[in-house]
Amino acid sequence: MEFEAQTPRQEAPCPAELDEFAVAFYERTLGRADFCPSGIADELGVPRQRAEQAVCVLRELRLVKPAEGVVDRLVAVSPEAAQMELLVPLEREILDSRRRLAGFKGQLNSFVAAFEKQTRNRAESVVITDDQEEIELRLLEAAQGCTEEVLVMQPCVARETHELRLARPLVLEALRRGAQARILYPHTARGDSVTRAHLGELLPAGGQVRTTNEVRDRFLVFDRKTAFIPAGEGEAIAVVYEGAVASFLAGLHARAWESAFDFDSGAAGYAGTLEDLKATLLDLLASGAKDEVIARRVGMSERTLRRHVATIMQDLSATSRFQAGVLAARTGLVDPALRSAA
Repeated sequence: MEFEAQTPRQEAPCPAELDEFAVAFYERTLGRADFCPSGIADELGVPRQRAEQAVCVLRELRLVKPAEGVVDRLVAVSPEAAQMELLVPLEREILDSRRRLAGFKGQLNSFVAAFEKQTRNRAESVVITDDQEEIELRLLEAAQGCTEEVLVMQPCVARETHELRLARPLVLEALRRGAQARILYPHTARGDSVTRAHLGELLPAGGQVRTTNEVRDRFLVFDRKTAFIPAGEGEAIAVVYEGAVASFLAGLHARAWESAFDFDSGAAGYAGTLEDLKATLLDLLASGAKDEVIARRVGMSERTLRRHVATIMQDLSATSRFQAGVLAARTGLVDPALRSAA
């Protein structure tokens, strides 16, 4: 392959130090057909060396040039003419640099497809880690590459895990770049002040929020390419770089989204979802599930759950959880399908 010989570009001169004397010297030369630097020095009563220094500055600024047909004589040039001579080549060089930059970008874009293919075929399709710094970096990588949608299913902000807390500002940034975001919370999030404060930022940015009667687990999916899911009961996270898994989670999210209730930041409290939550609690109570399991399924603390259960038992005039379940079944408040599924 032959390469064209590159002609060294002439460096543009840097402006010499400008002082008041150079301006005064230039002013004295104006209106003359030509002048001799030593003559101007005599007129101004300064050493000739000082005049030569001023001439050097004016030459670099293209404000003086040799007089035609006269040796050792100079002529003053207007600032407009000097600007044409000095700045136009610099502007042309800047334009050429921009064209070269655009050319490089175009050439590099040819390699993007190859890079993305390699990324898709990366050896590590699943990474399990509990290192908080690594989780943060992988979240940042996935969020910055997200251009279409972010899907989130999570408990209340007050009970969110480390990776969900790190993801909050990243989801907002993706929204501002034009991506869509759909976030599913449990109904209990409506009564959580910290969650509502966060949604006060998310909704104006274009995020869509709904609540559902059950949030069985937590996950994040970016562009149906990368998913962040729990890896066991601890703080470890599985980062899944597998489109099939991400699409499967997106399908789960879509089905839960269809039956969920839109969140209205202007509505107070549970805003019409309390009965749905109550029905779910009754179903789970009737199934015999333990408090820990029920609390995790509906996204609330065990303490809050016990408070709700006490209210339900009082409403049903039940003296025990078992009796509350029986009474709920007799009155048709329990969904048999949900009870068997639980």
